[in-house]
Amino acid sequence: MEDCASLENWEERLKVRYPMLRYFMTRSFGVEIEFFGLKYSTSAGDREVIPPYKIMNRSAEGMLLPRVFQERGIVLNGFSPTETPYDAWSFVLDDSIKGAGGAELVSPILSGVKGLAQIYQAIQLLREFPEILVNETCGFHVHHGVDPEKFGNCELFQLLRIVAIFENYIYHLLPEDRRGADTCRPLEIDLYEWFRRNGSKREAPLVKNLWYTPENRDDAKTSMQRRLHPTRYHGLNLHSYWYRGTVEFRYYPSVLDQPEELMQWIIFTQFLVEWGAGRRPELDYVSKPNKWLNTLYKIYLGAGMLDHIRFPRGPEGKKVDL
Repeated sequence: MEDCASLENWEERLKVRYPMLRYFMTRSFGVEIEFFGLKYSTSAGDREVIPPYKIMNRSAEGMLLPRVFQERGIVLNGFSPTETPYDAWSFVLDDSIKGAGGAELVSPILSGVKGLAQIYQAIQLLREFPEILVNETCGFHVHHGVDPEKFGNCELFQLLRIVAIFENYIYHLLPEDRRGADTCRPLEIDLYEWFRRNGSKREAPLVKNLWYTPENRDDAKTSMQRRLHPTRYHGLNLHSYWYRGTVEFRYYPSVLDQPEELMQWIIFTQFLVEWGAGRRPELDYVSKPNKWLNTLYKIYLGAGMLDHIRFPRGPEGKKVDL
């Protein structure tokens, strides 16, 4: 993706590279890229954003990290305490990561294909620093922006239902050493029990009441306004909806050496959010789909939506027997 901006019709070329990109919408998103090995110093009064001038990592060519980012056009936040946090890319302290120098690179609010390209570039820049590494505790978290006026309780419940029913398919997309991570646990909301008690034709329950329950690791002593709320450590984090107006997917690991996979994860998770919002596009069937598109085929089939998969047709207009 790093050379796409110089190509004619580059967005169309990307759709060949990422088949699911044709379903990608303009909904805003952002990412948190976790890693360890960041060398920095802090002073009294510093906020959680690490001032770039206190980062001491050097590239293989000996150039300091902030300068590399600056020369490649990636603007960093944290040079001044008066800056609005997260208006630009930010290096943030993260003590949940095993390994010295645990941190995360947090993006500003992005959208569209150009947003994907910027994330791809940031990942490639991190890889230029030999001391920046990842392990099984490092996640690649994606936030998708949602407007509570348009994405309310019914949309939240639809998203929760999709993920709860097909969460096993999502876990099969992950490397095995990530599936048991404490920071992206499976959902602990029993929707089957709710439907058993209430019937499938009842109105959607208040998702907030389903989310903040002891079964879902809620702690009555912890304020719902706290960012590090115990319910957030699920693969699907809906606490973020009420805290900052986003839906967060925490399942995927921070595989910096596989940036293509991370791009696919952003596209895939946005597809699920759009489904929650009521957009369920027809999928074009391909005979050799990648694991992401194949997972969507399985979800569509499991949801009884075979008619939403467009199969190829023979010369007489009949569907080919696959």
